[in-house]
This record gives sequence, C-alpha cells and structure tokens, in this order.
Amino acid sequence: MAVRFLVDFMLGKLARELRVLGIDALYIEKKDLAANPLSALKSAKQTDRIFLTRNTKLKAYPEVLFIRSEKAEEQVSQIIKHFNLQKEIKPFTRCLRCNQKLVSVAKDDVKGKVPFYIFQTKDKFACCLKCEKYYWEGTHLKNMRQKITKY
Repeated sequence: MAVRFLVDFMLGKLARELRVLGIDALYIEKKDLAANPLSALKSAKQTDRIFLTRNTKLKAYPEVLFIRSEKAEEQVSQIIKHFNLQKEIKPFTRCLRCNQKLVSVAKDDVKGKVPFYIFQTKDKFACCLKCEKYYWEGTHLKNMRQKITKY
C-alpha cells in the first residue's frame, strides 16, 4: 500500500509538490488546526496517513514526520528518502488543487471548458472529477520534469 500524507497548514508548497509527483498529500487548512493541533494527529491516525509538520511540539508522535527544512525542494527530498518513494513517483496524476487522482478525458469533452487556443493546439487532457479542474501539457512542463528528475 502506498504511503499517504496529511500535510499541515505550514507546508502548503510541500503538499503541492508531492501532488505534482503523484503522491497522495491531503492539505489541512489553518482554520482546521487552530483549535487543536492534536486533532490533525487523530485524523492522520484514523485515515492511515503520516502527518507532515514543522511544529516542534508534535515531532515526538510516531505518526508524525517532522520536516526539517523551510525549502520545499529539500522537504520533498527528505520525504522521498525517508520513505524510499522513488518508485512511487507518478508525475502529473493528481489534482494540484484537491489531491484527487486525475482521469484522462477526450478532447471533445473539454470543448468550452478550456481556453480556445488550448483546445485548438493540445490533444491530451486530464480532469479532476471532484473540482472539475482541467490539465494539459503546457510550456511549464519541461521545467517541472527537470525538477522531478532530481528526486
């Protein structure tokens, strides 16, 4: 079974980077933690997730991985090395907004839902069925692929 994460509000960039890699990373909004940070630990345990945090008060708990660095790239490297996730990386398979797995959609199904120029120039599309965000290969993909090879 793949490792799944619950990422606290201090690590939003990390959650996004893990999602880019196709790693399951639920992100907790600050308001959810404000009342009681231990509720996140309880949630992590109940949903069989590892809680990622920079909160030093929580690092002693077994379901917590304390993230040492403030830099997202170093944070991702720490997690990948700690859990030996190199083989788990499946880039561009999760929604960056809500963490759901993406599904491929036919070009005809995205007409009117993506910019006209994109519809005219791209052939492959993916969609998040939960938040209805559409994805396609854009110019930024080359840079993202180079970044991924570092892991």
